[in-house]
Amino acid sequence: QFRSDSDTARHASAEPAPRLAVVTMSPHELETKRVELPPEQLAALVKALTAACGGDADAVAVDGDAVEDASKDMSFHPPCRPWAVVRPRTPEDVAAVVRACVAARAPMVPRGAGSGLEGGCVAYGGGVVISTERLRRLEILENEMMAVVGAGVYKEELNKALAPYGMLFGPDPSSNPSLGGMASTGSSGMTTLRYGTTKENIVSLLVVTPQGDIFQTRRPVRKSSSGYELTQLYMGSEGTLGIICELTVKVRKQPPLRSGGLVPFNGVKDAVSTVVAALRADPASLLRCELLNGEGVECTNAIYKTSLRCCPTLFLEMRGSDAAQLQKDFDTVTQLALANGGNKEEIMYASDGDKLDEVWEARRGCYLASMRYRGNKGGDKVFVSDVCTPISRVAECVAGAEEDGRKLGLKVVICAHIADGNFHCMIPYQLQEQNTVREFEGMLVARALACNGTVTGEHGVGVGKVLHSCKEHGEVHVAVQQAVKKALDPLGLMNPGKVLPLANASAKL
Repeated sequence: QFRSDSDTARHASAEPAPRLAVVTMSPHELETKRVELPPEQLAALVKALTAACGGDADAVAVDGDAVEDASKDMSFHPPCRPWAVVRPRTPEDVAAVVRACVAARAPMVPRGAGSGLEGGCVAYGGGVVISTERLRRLEILENEMMAVVGAGVYKEELNKALAPYGMLFGPDPSSNPSLGGMASTGSSGMTTLRYGTTKENIVSLLVVTPQGDIFQTRRPVRKSSSGYELTQLYMGSEGTLGIICELTVKVRKQPPLRSGGLVPFNGVKDAVSTVVAALRADPASLLRCELLNGEGVECTNAIYKTSLRCCPTLFLEMRGSDAAQLQKDFDTVTQLALANGGNKEEIMYASDGDKLDEVWEARRGCYLASMRYRGNKGGDKVFVSDVCTPISRVAECVAGAEEDGRKLGLKVVICAHIADGNFHCMIPYQLQEQNTVREFEGMLVARALACNGTVTGEHGVGVGKVLHSCKEHGEVHVAVQQAVKKALDPLGLMNPGKVLPLANASAKL
């Protein structure tokens, strides 16, 4: 059925909810300025949310671990307790929950695994967190080389289900996020070189709109030129335009053999020059090409008891069905490395998957290693941010970030999806160092923009990079985004204050 003009007018002309001043502030202001609902309003809201979930009282929480967990993500941004957490089981329940929130004029914050790094799933100022954790559909369409998954299914869970079919879902963030979260933030990870980002691996989405309607963004076919590409509109929208409930994703044949190794360098520039040359050579089996800077190697040595030289190091992985070809492709990259200052005696090669896992442990564990390697009792908090630049400018940006860290007295652990131009800075810190860390972030983003890069390659904008994103895109671009937001969410209830500034946002946002 198509919505009539009168229905469209009804949705668009609904009386807007009064804006709460606190949701226009920065997350750091919001930490102490959360709006509390009066008890009778909260009770009425809980009753409506419970009814929306078919009367399941266990689906709604206003205190306890569920609310505590939903008050934060993996970022360094401050926590904020939501009014309630609701966990619907079906897309239809999600739609009913949204309608209940609209009726109560309650802000809605979609949430996946909570592994985000920019505060995108935190209900700053208060609101209802809508968790997708119970959206558990998992159907493998073997003949189509696709799978249909609920937004709450985790990446590793999907790949475990695909393994008996000899298939995998290509994108591979270092964490284990939910599929809905991957789509909402446009994440990618360590296999973008060969498989592309999450955006290139999604065929179709099932979405609940800010009004509580359900629709599919396109038919689940490999190609379509019918209508606007709404799938990509919702990719990276971080729950500001609606709630992703199900995804139809592309899957691939899993190559049976793995090999790879480490290639150390004296400087980042030499490593980047090698990667640029390798991309031109295009070895067919090269799947992952990651870089750790010297401090990244130092902290993983300290925690994982490895003894690698503390210098910029490439981590390589090849996948294929011919062991000789994997060796040949690795040799191709190492020859390029030797031509760019690599040391032949220090190159390490692992010919099988088990040995390779040991090599990659240091790369995957650099976040946890960053928390612990300064030796502070109880560990450190870790600031994590990412930027992305043209590959030809990565060396300049990485070197600049390292120099900024030295000047500010910070340890800067850098791990990079170097073949994409995307790198992450992880800085262990104590609370008294927080302002210094923020100063570093400003310098990092400014340099990336000066190099014609972007303020985030895969973490998303959330609350942490709203102003940075506006600087990147400019007034016209932001105005277009705001027009889309206003058209789809005229009440402004879907994840307010994320991705875009509110019209009356404070200058501190």
